[in-house]
Amino acid sequence: MTTLRTALDVRREEFDAHFSLAKALEDRIMLEEDSSIGDVSLSSRHINTIKSGLLVHLYNIEEAIMSQALQFLGTALGSSEPRQWTEHSLREWLRESIVSRIAEGNEDAKLDTVFQRSNQLLSVPLLGPQALKKPSGTWDDKVIATFIGRMSIAFSMPPEMWRRIAAAPFYGDKTPLQFLAIRRNAIAHGRRSFEEGASDLGLANIRSLADVVLDYMGYVADSFQEHVDRSAHLVPAA
Repeated sequence: MTTLRTALDVRREEFDAHFSLAKALEDRIMLEEDSSIGDVSLSSRHINTIKSGLLVHLYNIEEAIMSQALQFLGTALGSSEPRQWTEHSLREWLRESIVSRIAEGNEDAKLDTVFQRSNQLLSVPLLGPQALKKPSGTWDDKVIATFIGRMSIAFSMPPEMWRRIAAAPFYGDKTPLQFLAIRRNAIAHGRRSFEEGASDLGLANIRSLADVVLDYMGYVADSFQEHVDRSAHLVPAA
């Protein structure tokens, strides 16, 4: 099976190629007297459009890796008998398979009620690949942390990485991943045009943002991979 880290590395190479194109076009506009391609005279409008595309592309990588991570974990759960699942695994299965499909009541209250009756699942045979519910909201480091906490996934990063993903004035006192989610949504939902979506960011700013996001996603991918590899989603054998 392709690991989550390998999937991320492939996506990162694709982004780097996209970024290299943007940088080459910007250099041509700035350094060459004739910055035309065929009948198109290149201008900052073209670079601004490409910069917005880079932000959308970057968020797409984050979303793709998280989708694969949840699928990877759901497949691991479905490959073991429910009676082997940890409490956290069982609760998250219930959240998606039962709680989210109950129309009335507070989600956590419904989850507690259903959990009391969940022992009946312990005798059910292998269920096959299972879906898991992502927390509400656009993926960012806070939403990712919520899911990691729910599943009790061991997650650690060096102090430098924690500093890199901390909220900063440059990002409107948001974390880099929160900034990316907000800006991506503004572009994707039409609140900012593609020409305006990243006009206030230089390519160097986008490169810095991408490096933070992709480095962080590497730790996230590794944590999910190690969680399954160590069978941490299962109760330890007696």
